Amino acid sequence: MAERRTGGAGPAPGGVPSADATGNSMTLLQNIIDRPLDDDYYTHAPHARTTRGRLAAIAVVAFFALLITLAVLQTRANRPEAETERAVLSRQIEQRKSDIATHQQEVSELTSSVSRLRRQQSGSEALARAQEQRAVVGTVAVTGPALRVTVDSAPDADDRPLARVRDKDLQLLVNGLWQAGAEAIAINGNRLTAMSSIRSAGEGITVNYRSLTSPYVVTAIGNPRTLPGNFVETPAAQTWTDLRQNFGMRFDVSGRDEVTLPAAPRRASTIRHAKVLEVPKK
Repeated sequence: MAERRTGGAGPAPGGVPSADATGNSMTLLQNIIDRPLDDDYYTHAPHARTTRGRLAAIAVVAFFALLITLAVLQTRANRPEAETERAVLSRQIEQRKSDIATHQQEVSELTSSVSRLRRQQSGSEALARAQEQRAVVGTVAVTGPALRVTVDSAPDADDRPLARVRDKDLQLLVNGLWQAGAEAIAINGNRLTAMSSIRSAGEGITVNYRSLTSPYVVTAIGNPRTLPGNFVETPAAQTWTDLRQNFGMRFDVSGRDEVTLPAAPRRASTIRHAKVLEVPKK
């Protein structure tokens, strides 16, 4: 049975390709070299842009441009508001600084006023304290309610010396009044101080180196509610009660709503040897 041909020249007898087969092979190789890709790939160029792609790119660019424009416009719109807020804050800061300076000035003035008032108060207290001390020592006149005690010798004291008032009797009476709470005492208008002396001078009695005449009036300023009762309970009052009962000597006690006692003479309040002790400041 004879072999059927499939088309085209077959190989030449003896295994040597024919000229037609060689030409077809060269043509195929040249096509592969010139067009390495399939023909469908070349329907559109690899980098060619289609109309739809260009529209999409334009839309994206326009969108971003719109966003940038809106951001710029918003920034510009917010700038005046930010500047206004900054200006308001600046004014508030300046106002606060002014207020602080004003308050500091007020504090300084108040501090000065307080210091001045303290000095004035201290001076007033010192003055009041000094006046009080002067009243205690007897260098200034004082006034107030008082207890008045009048004593005198017995009518027949010339015949009975024991019925005569002696300096020791007056000293006992004065000490009893001090003990009862008297704050200021005077005998016949002679104010007593810590340096006052009550002593005999011949037939008479002297106080602050001044001679006294009878009767002897001892006036003591003090609390009217307590001074009379306290004095009655003192040994001085009991002794004078005995002198009145046993020797007939005068001993009268009465109260006064208000009396004035003069200041002691300078010689009865002048310190010559005692020195004031300086208290160290804390």
